[in-house]
Amino acid sequence: MNSNKKGLALGCCLALLLFFCASPLLAAEAEPTVGQVLGPVTFAAPMSAADATYLGLAKPGPFTLKDVKSPYVLVEQFNTSCPHCMHEAPILNQLFNLVQQDPNLNGKLKFMAVAQSSDTGPVTAWKALQKVPFPVLPDPNSALGKALNFTPYPVTMVVNNKSGKIVWVQIGAFDNADEPLQGIKAAVK
Repeated sequence: MNSNKKGLALGCCLALLLFFCASPLLAAEAEPTVGQVLGPVTFAAPMSAADATYLGLAKPGPFTLKDVKSPYVLVEQFNTSCPHCMHEAPILNQLFNLVQQDPNLNGKLKFMAVAQSSDTGPVTAWKALQKVPFPVLPDPNSALGKALNFTPYPVTMVVNNKSGKIVWVQIGAFDNADEPLQGIKAAVK
């Protein structure tokens, strides 16, 4: 066998090996769906006392969704360097304001954003730059993505606080606040 054929054969073998080794990893992640129960996840402590008060947390420090005093929680999984997340940030702020003004949703739904693979510094800058009016939490170890078994972003979901079930989910950025608002209204009872 000449060296070109050996190289081609070796390349094919390596490609097949890579394919078979990587396939289970790629297949392991599936988009979150309505009805899925969010796995256990502990979130970082809110970065301000106002954020802790908004969430209704009884004590400072790390918390779980069950600690949030609300029947439903909208959780945004994002990354501070994601262009789609940057596009969506002002729209998510609009959605928050619409929910606050809606008597059927205000008090039933709390918002929080979780910055996957981000520490406190970038999260603080993001919250200030994007003028986010709700808690934004660092998630340097991607605990939320691991609990979802889905690490791409942005992902916006509404979780029932009692059951942990996802009742509404949007994979990817949305372009206006009206469409997600209608979906959320239908899901939050």
